[in-house]
Amino acid sequence: MNQRILYVEDEQILGQLVKESLEKRGFNVLPVSNGNDSLPMFKKYSPHLCLLDIMLPGTDGYEVAEQIRSIDKSVPIIFLTAKIQPADLVMGFKAGCNDYVRKPFNMEELVLRIENWLLVKYGEQDTIQHNNYQIGTFIFDLQKQQLRHKGENTRLSHKESELLHILCNHKNTIVSRDYILQKVWGDNTVYNSRILDVYITRLRKYFRPDPHSEIITLKGIGYKFIYK
Repeated sequence: MNQRILYVEDEQILGQLVKESLEKRGFNVLPVSNGNDSLPMFKKYSPHLCLLDIMLPGTDGYEVAEQIRSIDKSVPIIFLTAKIQPADLVMGFKAGCNDYVRKPFNMEELVLRIENWLLVKYGEQDTIQHNNYQIGTFIFDLQKQQLRHKGENTRLSHKESELLHILCNHKNTIVSRDYILQKVWGDNTVYNSRILDVYITRLRKYFRPDPHSEIITLKGIGYKFIYK
């Protein structure tokens, strides 16, 4: 199942960045830039989760949440907002939201919150496909930490899975060495940098049977994982 996310945001640049990031992770994003258009979009597509800004042209996020709650009592609603004073939080939860994410936010944190609420609402079976990545002729099962290829399974280590997950989430885009080192190893020491080189070599070996999957090194910058 491709989880549908109703995303209501009037900041055009931020909205596009979040939309692209979520779509790279396999979500189907339904973008709306005006509060007045939110409920018709919700009724038309029945999203699995809603991301709402509060300060919107037309109907504000609080009222949008109330309108959604009037027809669906359980769909997860997350507010993405800079309004995080206690009174704002109380107002949001009274309107029916499940969670708050403060702007500016970390994309990885947002994805984790989305996944958690989808798991709470729909259970493991409906979120499992999001944890599978089609990488050319391979399937990467994040939960099982496995690579499947033509009936054969390769068990990955935890670090290999973490590294591959990051590369998949940045498909066809550059991800810096520092970012990977901080995310997977917690620091960017010379020692860990050498370990990263070893892990990249291992992943390249796994994908060798597929000529259309390639991890490109950009010296001094990072990596780009290209695949169909």
